[in-house]
Amino acid sequence: KNGETGPVVSEIMDKFAQLTGRQYQLFEYHGDEAAERVIVLMGSGCDTVHETVDYLNQQGEKVGVLKVRLYRPFAGEKFVAALPDTVKNIAVLDRTKEPGSVGEPLYTDVVTALTENWQTNSLQPKVVGGRYGLSSKEFTPAMIKGVFDNLNQTSPKNHFTIGINDDLSHTS
Repeated sequence: KNGETGPVVSEIMDKFAQLTGRQYQLFEYHGDEAAERVIVLMGSGCDTVHETVDYLNQQGEKVGVLKVRLYRPFAGEKFVAALPDTVKNIAVLDRTKEPGSVGEPLYTDVVTALTENWQTNSLQPKVVGGRYGLSSKEFTPAMIKGVFDNLNQTSPKNHFTIGINDDLSHTS
């Protein structure tokens, strides 16, 4: 069931921290405590986004990154709890393309988690999805800044692709 493994994995992560000094959580937020724009992703792109968030926050931006450390089972309640209450726009980045689906896997889980668990007095954040790192393409700080800039738009582009000139479906 959704979220049942969360407590067990959290306990193991705590034991791992005691042994190694490295602490992990199911979902790890990094960035401005009052961030309005947040990127959600997992895997290899997290470090690049983390460093870009640090730079942008030093420039006066209010941005953050939510790193997914355990994907399945997806603990939606803990995901929402890890987000700052101030978030207005979220970009979910997947490293896969799911033709014919309503969105990539992490994107659909984030939308569902917010729909089922958002309980603050503020409006539920707008969520857009994108793909990065397809065909092992580079994922740079400039691309990440582009994602944050997209989130600043009145109608941010959804279902976009980063790093590939997609002249067939025009999602670049």
